[in-house]
Amino acid sequence: MLLTGPREIDPAPFDDISFDLCSRRKDVVIMSADLSKYCQVVRVKNELPRQHLDVGMAEQNLLSVAAGVAKGGYIPIATCFACYITRRAYDQMMICMGSGSGPGTNQDSGPTNVAIGFTPGIANPARIHHQAAEDLGMVRAIPNANVIDPMDPTDFRAAVNAAVDLPGLTYIRGHRGDTPRLLDPAKFTFELGKTYRLKEGKGIGIISTGHGTQWALEASALLEEQGVGHSLLHVPTLKPVREAEIAEFAFAHNQIVTIENHQIVTGLGSLVTEIVSDVGGGPRITRFGLPNRWAPGGTLPFIRTQLGLDAKTLAKRIAEVAA
Repeated sequence: MLLTGPREIDPAPFDDISFDLCSRRKDVVIMSADLSKYCQVVRVKNELPRQHLDVGMAEQNLLSVAAGVAKGGYIPIATCFACYITRRAYDQMMICMGSGSGPGTNQDSGPTNVAIGFTPGIANPARIHHQAAEDLGMVRAIPNANVIDPMDPTDFRAAVNAAVDLPGLTYIRGHRGDTPRLLDPAKFTFELGKTYRLKEGKGIGIISTGHGTQWALEASALLEEQGVGHSLLHVPTLKPVREAEIAEFAFAHNQIVTIENHQIVTGLGSLVTEIVSDVGGGPRITRFGLPNRWAPGGTLPFIRTQLGLDAKTLAKRIAEVAA
């Protein structure tokens, strides 16, 4: 499932994903809030202008208008920075996009609404106001919402293509800029809720999502060199999720660590803990991610080092838990 050899780098994954999708689907409209350039919505804007709508620097309006576009029979994909599309426009996301009201719908589904939040967590170099460290937990709390955190461009493309056929609200964390391609498109098939075993082994179990899976793979290579046995499960969908798959993986180990580019509160670590707690008993769970405090600003490698999420420190922390 994973690509072998040197990592390929995709410099602008969503630009191609959105253009390819809009070329096939004339009912899809890519929406921006004065950030089309920064969310890499360039080709659609320039080459398919009838399928691009910019509402200006007004994120709450972005989601309200998107919900209206959906009720008009089109499929909106609203794009913005994750901090703005969730925190600033949360009421519009929940009520306008997530409540399921509209002609021919019911409260459990509703028209298709897709929202993509770019530069989530510490992927944004700015400080508090731009770091969406709580977005996954926020959207997980919306009834019937779909929440997806892809690990690479292959995962991201598959999730976007799936989202336009899902009823109701789907929130996806987006990748932009130089993004490593880790999954083999010929071997990877995205299914909503499905989990993916990236490494089989004995010892400690690692469960990760999104950027956290990239970090987990880096740490995994170091653990392999150190002879620390481990297995790795990638969980791209945080809601709905196949709980039985996570429980089966978790209960096969005495120790579990979770890794995510999100606060350890309400994100993947909380999800795994909830699932194991509902079953009862089970392994000890240690959560690695953004601590429940403000993170510094700076480059992603710098912030990761400051928070103990760089590959070397992660491998050390995992090995200590496994000991």
